[in-house]
Amino acid sequence: MKKGTWVVRLPTWLGDTVMAVPTIRALARATSELVLWGPSVNARLLRAVGVHHKVLPYSRRRGPTGLIDLWSGVAALRRLRPSGVVLLPNAYEPALVARLAGIRRRVGFATEWRGNLLTEPLTPPDPLRPQHESRRYADLLGPTPAQSPLPDDWRLAPPTDSRDRLRALISQPDAPILAVVPGCANGPAKRWPARHYARLITAAAEEWGALPVLLGGNQDRSATAAVAAASEVECLDLAGQTDIVDLAALLAGSRAVIANDTGAAHLAGALGVRTLVLFGPTDPLRTKPLGPNVRIASVATFCQPCMSPTCPLDHRCMNGLTPDHAIGMLRPLWKAG
Repeated sequence: MKKGTWVVRLPTWLGDTVMAVPTIRALARATSELVLWGPSVNARLLRAVGVHHKVLPYSRRRGPTGLIDLWSGVAALRRLRPSGVVLLPNAYEPALVARLAGIRRRVGFATEWRGNLLTEPLTPPDPLRPQHESRRYADLLGPTPAQSPLPDDWRLAPPTDSRDRLRALISQPDAPILAVVPGCANGPAKRWPARHYARLITAAAEEWGALPVLLGGNQDRSATAAVAAASEVECLDLAGQTDIVDLAALLAGSRAVIANDTGAAHLAGALGVRTLVLFGPTDPLRTKPLGPNVRIASVATFCQPCMSPTCPLDHRCMNGLTPDHAIGMLRPLWKAG
C-alpha cells in the first residue's frame, strides 16, 4: 500500500540531481504523491526528461531578502502537510526549513551540525570509502517506505520536442553532432585545456565529418570561446544560448559527447548518449555518470583525486591527458553511434 505524500529536497547541482533520479523513482513508487522541492531549473529538467512529479520551487537570495525566501519556503512546505521529507543535500538550511515547517519525518545524513533537526538522522558514509553518489542517495531510502532502486531507474528520456529544439538551434539538425562541454561551473581544475579540446575537435571534424557544437552556460563562455579560437575547424558555439531543456535536446541528438566532469556529462549518460568524460581532480568511483555508454578518460598522477577547485601544482592530471589518448577512446564511441 502506498503511503502518503513525501517530499524530496533536490540537490543544487545538475549532476547531483541526475545521480539522484534512481532514488527519486524508488520513493515515488512507494508513495501516493511525490513532490520535488528545490531549484526550479532542476525540477523543470526532470519533468522534461520523464520524471513527472509535482514541483515546489525553492531558492534563497543573498542578504535580508533571503529570510523572506526561507519563511516562504517554510509556509509552502507546511501547506503541503507531507508525511515525510528526504533531504538529499547535506546542507544545514534544508533541514532547518523542514523542521520549521513541522514535517513529521525528516530523513537525512547527520552532517553540518544538523542531526538534531532530523527525526531519522543517518550516519554519513565514511569519506575514506569510495561510494558512488547515487548509492549514497539510495541509502537515504532506508527509513522510508521505499525499496531499493531498480536497475534501469537511472535512464532518462529525450524531451518530447527535441527535434523542434534542434532545428531551432542548429541549421544542420541531421549532421553528426559532436557535443563538446569544455567548461565547469565549480572550478578550473576540472577543465581539460582548450588547446587539447581544439586538437580533438579538429581531428573529429576532418576525419569523421563531425559537427562540433560547444555547450555550456553563461559562465562557460570564456571556455568555449578559447576552444573555438584554438580550433582549426569551424565550431558552433552555443554557450549561454540554451536553456536546460535545450541542453537535454542537444545532448540527446548528438552522436557522441565529450565533456569534463560536469552536469552535462551526467545528463548525457542518463540519456543513453555515447559519452567520454575527462576526469582529473575528481574521483570517478564517486561521480562517474550513470549509463552503459559512458567511458572515462584519466591519467594516474600521485595527487589524484585532490578534489580541489584550483590546482596548486602544474595541473598534470589534465595537461597529461593527451588529445591522442582522448581521440583513441572517442573513436569507437563515435563509430558505434
